[in-house]
Amino acid sequence: MPQYVDPKPPFTVSGVTLTRHPERAVRVNRIAAALIVLSITVLLATLAALTTTVIYLSLTRTNDWHDLLNWWHPAMSSFALLPAVVYAWRFNRIKAAWHFSGYHLGTEELYLRTGLLRRKLTVLAYARIQEVNVESGPIQRHFDLATVTITTAAAGGESIAHVDPQTAQRLREQLTELARERRLPV
Repeated sequence: MPQYVDPKPPFTVSGVTLTRHPERAVRVNRIAAALIVLSITVLLATLAALTTTVIYLSLTRTNDWHDLLNWWHPAMSSFALLPAVVYAWRFNRIKAAWHFSGYHLGTEELYLRTGLLRRKLTVLAYARIQEVNVESGPIQRHFDLATVTITTAAAGGESIAHVDPQTAQRLREQLTELARERRLPV
């Protein structure tokens, strides 16, 4: 596993150095991934329990629950291992994706870069920005982070996730002012 990801064109812009998110954003993404994997594990375990119960009861035509409990064990463990393997793979990729993500306020546009496997470089013109919001969920608040969401007419919504609240407020004020200055006449 490389220590960093070296983005190459077309995911770089000459003369632009992107600002990275705080490193504690990696922990927030790992916690979010763990919660998603946990919920998928619970869902799969419930489906496995229901499926094995229906199959067992239809095959044996019995109401003896002791044999059913012995039959559940292999199915439950196999369904619980799959999300754990996916999370183990994702755990290391989150740090690598953090090295690749960033943003930059240019003179006329905002540059956003995200993704590791599916990379994306977005350039938003300030004149097209319609709305700038700052939001923070419970996990983000615990780690003192916030997300800046930028709404445009053409691109829909883009976001700068996991920045310091002070940085988020500063970005909101700067982007709002830049959008107001460069707004196209109607």
